[in-house]
Amino acid sequence: MTVFQFIRSNYLANASSMGETHQWREQVLSAILFFVLTLGGATAIPSIVLAISEHLWSVVVVDVFALAWVATIWRLPFLSYQQRAWNFLLFLYLLGVWFLIKVGLTGLIYLLAFPVLTSLLLDIRLSMQALVLASLSLLVVGYVSDANLHVYGFDSHPVMQLVVVTINFAFIAAVMSISCGVLLQRLDSSLEHQRVITASLQQGQSSLKATNEELRLIVAAVARLNDIVMIIKADVDNANKHHLKIVFVNDAFVRQTGFQSEAVIDKSPVFLQGPRTQVDELDRLNQALIACESVHIELICYTHDGSEFWMEADVVPLADEQGVFSHWVATGRDISDRKKAQEHIHRLAYFDVLTGLPNRRLLLDRMSILLATARRSNMISAVLFIDLDHFKYINDARGHAVGDALLNLVAHRLSGSLREVDTVAHIGGDEFVVLLCHISNDVVAGAHAAQAVAEKIRYSISQFFDINGLQYSTTCSIGVTLLPRDNQNSHDLLREADTAMYRAKSSGRNQIAFYETGMQTEVEQRLTMERELGEAISGGHLHMYIQAQVDRLGKPVGGEMLMRWIHPERGFISPALFIPVAEESGMILRLGDWVLEQGCLAQLQLQAAGWDIPLSVNVSPKQFRQSDFVNKVRRVLKYTGASPTRLIFEVTEGLLIDNLQDTIARMLELTTLGIRFSIDDFGTGYSSLAYLKRLPLYELKIDKSFVQDTPNDANGTAIVQSILSMASHLGLKVVAEGVETKEQAEFLIANGCASMQGFLFARPMPLDKWLLLQQQIAQPGKESSRVV
Repeated sequence: MTVFQFIRSNYLANASSMGETHQWREQVLSAILFFVLTLGGATAIPSIVLAISEHLWSVVVVDVFALAWVATIWRLPFLSYQQRAWNFLLFLYLLGVWFLIKVGLTGLIYLLAFPVLTSLLLDIRLSMQALVLASLSLLVVGYVSDANLHVYGFDSHPVMQLVVVTINFAFIAAVMSISCGVLLQRLDSSLEHQRVITASLQQGQSSLKATNEELRLIVAAVARLNDIVMIIKADVDNANKHHLKIVFVNDAFVRQTGFQSEAVIDKSPVFLQGPRTQVDELDRLNQALIACESVHIELICYTHDGSEFWMEADVVPLADEQGVFSHWVATGRDISDRKKAQEHIHRLAYFDVLTGLPNRRLLLDRMSILLATARRSNMISAVLFIDLDHFKYINDARGHAVGDALLNLVAHRLSGSLREVDTVAHIGGDEFVVLLCHISNDVVAGAHAAQAVAEKIRYSISQFFDINGLQYSTTCSIGVTLLPRDNQNSHDLLREADTAMYRAKSSGRNQIAFYETGMQTEVEQRLTMERELGEAISGGHLHMYIQAQVDRLGKPVGGEMLMRWIHPERGFISPALFIPVAEESGMILRLGDWVLEQGCLAQLQLQAAGWDIPLSVNVSPKQFRQSDFVNKVRRVLKYTGASPTRLIFEVTEGLLIDNLQDTIARMLELTTLGIRFSIDDFGTGYSSLAYLKRLPLYELKIDKSFVQDTPNDANGTAIVQSILSMASHLGLKVVAEGVETKEQAEFLIANGCASMQGFLFARPMPLDKWLLLQQQIAQPGKESSRVV
């Protein structure tokens, strides 16, 4: 191994950890000491042997001392590098001086090595100082010791010989020392630069490793994201058209679409589009691609098997190092569930759950739009309000499932009877509304067109409906209003059509009625009556009258308590007007409670006057169906002290068809108290022997419409005779209402009617007046007036 190979191997072994120039110098010094000791020992031993044989003891001493000194410098670990270097340089200097004195020219070699190695082992500044010292030593020692330094041409001038040798020595030593020093400085600078580069490379390698790791994690994360990720390359041809091709898709894309990644790479993403993909969203996407802008889109995409799904995507452009947008990154997610939820919420907000038709909210919106377009175009449109007649009977008799099925069938028929531009809405219960859009540009022609559509609907609804193999029939009442009119809004339209529909119902149902201005006046009067009726209840404007029920001799055997309203300004108001208002508004419950209390008080007044006759009070179906009705009756009886055995509750046949079991149970509770029941207006409702047998009834009241037809009308006469015969067989008392002529009374008496009530015998009057009249009748000579 050469010295340079040794130095290189030691450097390569330690430079990576030390990284300092002085490490080189330490290694060089160690190598020099090693080879000086090795080679010096190899040459010194023969020299020592030869010197001993020649008795040159000074040479022996110097050689031995020199070897020992070098060995000491090489092996003493406690010496620092500077101490070892200076020891070695001092050793060279002293050895050079000695050889200069003893040998002559040989000493020049050691003196030359002194500054050169100083430059190598220390630095160039100290090397120059060592050069000065070596040159002066050469000049002084050479002169003193008369060294044999022969220079051609200067033999006669020994001093000049020393000067010439010294100058040449200094020159060569300076060249070598400076060269060595500069070389080491450059080497040091190169090493520093190399160290910086190495550190930079290490840092870059670490950064690259971290980047690669981060990239690996990102790729793994992107591949396993639940969101769809696509990277699309955009190429622009000479015609400035964009050509897109997919360069990356993640696992979520494969899972969602069913397309394998290898099958879509280098393909355009248009395969995700389909028949229902929104064109407007695609246009927005294309505009963003052209403008190199980010875009957020929501559109319908298609899977490999053709299934639809909603995808929400953010598409972002990516630029290369030159700032050219070359790729697009699209991140998307399946929002089908969200869209379904939004659609469900929208349907709940704007469509009827049962029929799927638009509800009231959407209907009003479309009415507003229709009004606006009708005003601009001067086209006549119409609103039809449709209400099924007696739908409640079907619903109650057959259950809500059949009722709902019927409503769905009605909705289907209505939709099939209209144009696509028209609207059918279900606004609740059995009520439907139809919007007929732009049916004419003339009011009269528009009315005829609306009438024709209404007749078509009425006929369609009147046809039988098949539900679970059974046939059901119903009719409808239709109210029609036209638009546009001045200051008309959507709520006005609905109110007008509703008002016209109620006019159709009041005209006998299964009718068509057009809205007229006077109808609104009727509605307003109805509202006014409702408000004033509430005031009358609390203001004491309601009164209870009695109308006597007499036997065949004209003697009072009972009485019916009738409500009368005497308005402070308009006077007497017929019950036929305010009772329906009370029933529709719900005030019938307050009236019923008041009537029950007044009936009990009237009974006490009659008993006090010596009249122990039963009193009949009317009980409405709504009042009877109240869950606490029986308890209310108990409280009133207890509060007033009236006798329940002298109370008769008159109910209509309509009460009996609704939840008959509960009705019977409630009637039995009341009969245990002593209260008796009478069927009012018998024969005008759903008369049935079945419920007559089951109900705890006391009497039947023949409606006055049948009584007025007797005895001249054969049909009316037959009906009355049938009722009297049936009641006789069932053991029920019969009261004939509306008896106004002597012929009617005689016919009833002849056919076994025990009680009669009507204007022939007495008109309804306040109880005080009736009692006073009875006192006058009871006076001597006037008893015959009681007899028919």
